[in-house]
Amino acid sequence: MVQRWFCTKCRESFTFRKDEHRQHFADVFIKEAVKDFIQGRSSYAVIKQRKDVSLGTLSAWVHQFGSSCMTPIEIAHSLNLHKFNKWSGMLLLDGKYLNKRSVLLLAIDYGTLDIVAHLVAEAETEENYIKLVDMVEKVGYIIRALISDGEPSILALTQPKKPPFIRKGTRTYPRPGFPPPKPRLPRLFGIPHQWCSVHAERELRGYLVKAARITHMDEREFDHILNLIKNILFATTLRKARKSYQSLLLAAAETHSRVFQQIPKMISSRWKLLTAHHTIRIGRRKIPRSTNAIENVISYLNTRLKTMRKLRTVSSAVPICNLIVLNFRCKPLINTKNKLKRGKAPLALASKPNKKFDWMAFIKKSTA
Repeated sequence: MVQRWFCTKCRESFTFRKDEHRQHFADVFIKEAVKDFIQGRSSYAVIKQRKDVSLGTLSAWVHQFGSSCMTPIEIAHSLNLHKFNKWSGMLLLDGKYLNKRSVLLLAIDYGTLDIVAHLVAEAETEENYIKLVDMVEKVGYIIRALISDGEPSILALTQPKKPPFIRKGTRTYPRPGFPPPKPRLPRLFGIPHQWCSVHAERELRGYLVKAARITHMDEREFDHILNLIKNILFATTLRKARKSYQSLLLAAAETHSRVFQQIPKMISSRWKLLTAHHTIRIGRRKIPRSTNAIENVISYLNTRLKTMRKLRTVSSAVPICNLIVLNFRCKPLINTKNKLKRGKAPLALASKPNKKFDWMAFIKKSTA
């Protein structure tokens, strides 16, 4: 579909030129092609045959629209979310690796499933998550609780670092005559943090399997200890969790193995992280024990990313991720079990439940 103009005087046809750049396709056609690519599940090759457009041209359109998307801060200010919003305050953090050198960091609200902020970085580090948290706070989001999968870089946001090991006979720091350094507190120090019970069970199970190989443990004893670990992590009350922990201590003492005695120590050192959902209430609601909500959002984004061409650099991944995230925030939820959220977009749940949003409205006017 090429838009051409016809002159009745000279009887010649020509294409419309904008900003001294030749434009072979109409603006409506370009928007439809980009919408078909982002909203549908069609790949570049399918749209190429359907629209009769080359891969390079289609990729250029997608990157042009993606680089002109509003940032989460600009969207929040345009909708006055920094002044009034319906976010729950329970923030979920996680990352989705796009390739070996780039990762998409996500900050999702548990109550509305809205992607409050996102960031494409080179790796999951504490510095990159601090940048993401800074963006979340600039949006106007008040973090009241944090839920994560136990990533060390995320745990460093709320948990103070352990003091360094000092060898016997060495000079302790600080040296005489120098004042001691001020203790550096974590970025979100004092905010309740819940370690996902599912990820914790996987980590403890992996350690238990290695220990069972070393000690040649029976299958019955292995299943008994594994069930005690599950009873601790998935207990309905804090009292039942403590009771299962006492049973685990007795079972570890009967084995007379240092390897199995290490498991109760691992649980006790992170007891507050594992049991925060029993004691913490945010607006009379319990915080979730797992990160299933953000995992479902990542699985949805992954279905869209699978049809993409390989994202080799961070600069090429940023525009596409901007479009995918923006489309998810404006798309109504369909597969949710909550009837109050079904048929409503995450961005609408955060601002006005009965309002419908079009992601093209958040593209800057220079492109749209």
